[in-house]
Amino acid sequence: MQNDQLVAPVAANVISSYLTCEVATVSRSGTPVAWPVSGVWRPDDGTFVLSTSIGFAQKALNVRRDARVAVLFSDPTGSGLDQAGQVLLQGAAECPDEVVTSFARNADLWRRIAAAQPSSRALSTGRLARRLLDVYYMRLIITVTPAAVTTREPLPDAVRLLAVPAMPGLPAPFAKELGDFTSGILARLDDAGLPTLDRVVPEAVDGGLLVPGTDARPGPASLLFHRHDELLAGNRSLVVLGELVEGDQGLVFRPERVVDGVRTAGLLTPFRFVRGLRARAAAYLAKRGLERPQVAWEELDAIHATIDAAR
Repeated sequence: MQNDQLVAPVAANVISSYLTCEVATVSRSGTPVAWPVSGVWRPDDGTFVLSTSIGFAQKALNVRRDARVAVLFSDPTGSGLDQAGQVLLQGAAECPDEVVTSFARNADLWRRIAAAQPSSRALSTGRLARRLLDVYYMRLIITVTPAAVTTREPLPDAVRLLAVPAMPGLPAPFAKELGDFTSGILARLDDAGLPTLDRVVPEAVDGGLLVPGTDARPGPASLLFHRHDELLAGNRSLVVLGELVEGDQGLVFRPERVVDGVRTAGLLTPFRFVRGLRARAAAYLAKRGLERPQVAWEELDAIHATIDAAR
């Protein structure tokens, strides 16, 4: 069966409508780790194309070392769909070691990003923004070829925020952050050794977080918490690495380390974001002996103009 025939109409509607998805890759230690991604484009060849800045290159580096990948569409916020369900893709990915700064090469992808997230224009408007944030637009292109597509029922509407106390591997400031979320994404390996993703509502138990509602087995895992508003703004995310173990009440996730994401905004948050992004991007280029590429801003301006004209 061709890859494009794997995606049923209901799944295609979810994929084209949801503003974000969760993408899991396998780290060097063998732990599946998920990150939120916006702007996934589905070409006619049945693949799925996404991109990441060289300042957030870890998922691309993971793919180059281990092609196993999972993509979950589970958050309908801003999609206009009600109780549309979830779609899980599992397969293989590839990411050439090429820094792409041309928007015309992936115009459909950038149109999707710009249309879904109007606030993203602020990152490319004005001389100062373009000078400081050009590295955000130095992109690595990841292409996912699905081998299996699974549709799932939507998670029931959450009735309460998570209540998570501080515990080993999850210091108090991060535990407090989780009180702003109603669910999380569990990344782990399935019986076939492929990364898979489940949206779960974890419950605090002694020494960890109970993760009901999955067929997961003990092993390395991670929990992603992320959220956004109807216009894909106000993004917040946090990733916790750990281990799934058998507990008295069921499967328990024991946190081991927090990977800081996009946390509560403060006066210094934008400056820290830009400084960290630029430092990681510079390290990526330096390691490969690459000159700083020029971003084709005029191509991005043209894409924005076509979007404005269509409104």
